[in-house]
Amino acid sequence: MGNEPVKAIQLELFDARESPPRQVFFTLKPHQAPTTSLLEALLHMNIVKDRDDVLFQKKGAVGVFSVPLGPDDPIYDGDRIELYRPILIDPKKIRRKKANQNKDAELKTKAKIRKERKELREI
Repeated sequence: MGNEPVKAIQLELFDARESPPRQVFFTLKPHQAPTTSLLEALLHMNIVKDRDDVLFQKKGAVGVFSVPLGPDDPIYDGDRIELYRPILIDPKKIRRKKANQNKDAELKTKAKIRKERKELREI
């Protein structure tokens, strides 16, 4: 068991930070990846320069199959490494704004009806 040859690791890189997103396939050779962490794989792909890279500064910026990972987490043959773009607006705020748009429309309609009734009373 201890003398088994190490196989090459096939990885897929999906970079959503670019527009359009880029998809690239990599093979890490056995001498490059006896045991591979996410950081080591990204170093071999020339995506990051070191552990202090900006990519690892924000939590959840890198993941495998939609699961956020840190630089020391292991990766395995066939994994899809995903680089996520930053969220520009909080999804909760989007939902709240959308819900309030419907409320705004209701309030505007009620205000319009009140105004029309007031004008009719004045006549």
